[in-house]
Amino acid sequence: MKLAYDMVTCQTCGSKVTAGKYCSSCGARLISSSEKEEVEVNICVNCGALTPNEEYCSVCGFHAEQEVFF
Repeated sequence: MKLAYDMVTCQTCGSKVTAGKYCSSCGARLISSSEKEEVEVNICVNCGALTPNEEYCSVCGFHAEQEVFF
């Protein structure tokens, strides 16, 4: 599934990523902008947010490879 998301450039790693609180490439905290682009999405196992299918969740900063124990 693809959805349009606001895009920002991470001031830490320079990657163009979707807007949120955290960079989905490096996990750094973000400052927002107003570009939009279609990206692949996933559901974060930590916070349940619909977020881009990247290494880190753009809402809570959770690392996608990290194990979750319930």
